[in-house]
Amino acid sequence: MTSQECVIDAVLRAQGVLADYIESEPRDCARTLSRLFVIFADDELTGAVNALNLEAVRAAMGEFPQRSSTSPPCNRTSG
Repeated sequence: MTSQECVIDAVLRAQGVLADYIESEPRDCARTLSRLFVIFADDELTGAVNALNLEAVRAAMGEFPQRSSTSPPCNRTSG
């Protein structure tokens, strides 16, 4: 399963848990939170989210021009 598929799967499962909560009477907040915790505390999901975040950071860094290693550092002085 790709990182994107893992995250989408977790979101869909969480939506199902919330739908069950909304549709049930009486509502059991503790059970609902426990079910959501099981979904979101998963190591595979955490790794997938981290991987997607890393991809986003790398993509964002690619949008900015790299400073030349030979250019002098910026010297900011007040005054």
